[in-house]
Amino acid sequence: MPKKVQTRMKPEDRERQLIEVAQRMFIERGYQGTAMEDIAQAAGITRPVVYKLFGNKDGIYLACLNKAREVLNSYIIEYAMKGQGLEGRLKGGIEGYFSFVENERDTFRFLYDSGAAVAGPAAEAASKLRFDTVARIALLIQDLKNVVSDEEIIATAHALSGAGEQLAKWWLTQAGVPKAKVVNTMFNLLWAGLGQHKR
Repeated sequence: MPKKVQTRMKPEDRERQLIEVAQRMFIERGYQGTAMEDIAQAAGITRPVVYKLFGNKDGIYLACLNKAREVLNSYIIEYAMKGQGLEGRLKGGIEGYFSFVENERDTFRFLYDSGAAVAGPAAEAASKLRFDTVARIALLIQDLKNVVSDEEIIATAHALSGAGEQLAKWWLTQAGVPKAKVVNTMFNLLWAGLGQHKR
């Protein structure tokens, strides 16, 4: 049987390919169920190439996580910036989040379902990335800074992040529920809670 010839790629192209392959495998098998050898075989290369680019499994997992968070954050910010004032930015950011869920389902699954068994430095880095998303959400409600404390703004951002994740997981099990409905549900819940501070 002829030996499989590896296709040469530029390092940045190979890295992008491996991130795509690894993310798919982490979704299918979870963090613990995915080995570097599996990723290498799926990409049609040798294991040393994966180690050279990412160091170890934590390295490639975190590269996948960074990429996924970038995609999520870009959706939130892009949609939020289309809105005017606190109300417009909030509703836009929520619409951006659920547009991400709708259009990037595999990436959503990777972010919220694949890393349950991650521990140590990788878990710490993953937590920092999640907090970065929360910090971006907090920026959307900075109009409240003159009437509530910074801690309350951050707490509200964390609550919004957690509620959005759970609502998204429910939504993905409900065929036929339009995105506009979940966006309005999420927005109305938050807007009512901010009632005494609205401008």
